[in-house]
Amino acid sequence: MTEPLNDPAKLVPRSLAGRATQALLALADQADRKKTEVERNAISIACNRAEALTVRLTKCSDIDAELVARGVAHTRPAIPTHVTRSITNLRRVATQATDPSQDLTERLRTGAVQDSLSSAETIAKNFEQSLQKAGNAEQKHLRPDGIDQPIATMPGSESLQVRISRIQAAWSHPFTGPIEQLPAAVDGWRQHASDWEDIQHELTRRLASLPPEIKTFIEAAASDAGAPWSLVTATVREWLDTDGRGDGYGVRKW
Repeated sequence: MTEPLNDPAKLVPRSLAGRATQALLALADQADRKKTEVERNAISIACNRAEALTVRLTKCSDIDAELVARGVAHTRPAIPTHVTRSITNLRRVATQATDPSQDLTERLRTGAVQDSLSSAETIAKNFEQSLQKAGNAEQKHLRPDGIDQPIATMPGSESLQVRISRIQAAWSHPFTGPIEQLPAAVDGWRQHASDWEDIQHELTRRLASLPPEIKTFIEAAASDAGAPWSLVTATVREWLDTDGRGDGYGVRKW
């Protein structure tokens, strides 16, 4: 007698077994996908961090070369001994990363990789600070003598006064801009220092062309104490009353 093909007693167990097998395969596939996603995220985080550090270190190296080309004294930061060990450990991790038996995620999150990245961050930070220090030292070195002292000005020298104010502003505070702007800042300070000398020569020339009484008055007016009333002679008064020259001066009483 032929056994019925649709016997429920025989179909149900096979159906349950098939479903269980499919469920287990689906769970395994899901677990594999989850593990792959976790590894992908760990790899992405490590790579992004390493790439950012590479950009910082490359930028520092380029700026260092530009400062050297400009003759700016710069002491590079010393590389700690443990950094050499970090490089060796990082190479070992890179070699072991191709071994399927190794847990890649854990290796990227802890141990040699993180130590190496931390070391690179320390080097980048120290490098940036050393460049900043070199820039501030160069700014101080280039600072013209007497830049904070009152400058004798006279009517008709407004353009010179604008240049003087711009140059004084360049030394009013230390450099705090982005590190990549440091070479250009050095060039600017050097140009300002050169302009300052030219301005001093021009002011000296203009003062020398004036009558002695007027020259004495202008120099005294530029001082902190100002010019005493006794220096406002008839010659000085006539000069001040001509072409509105007196508009640039004020009178005060102590």
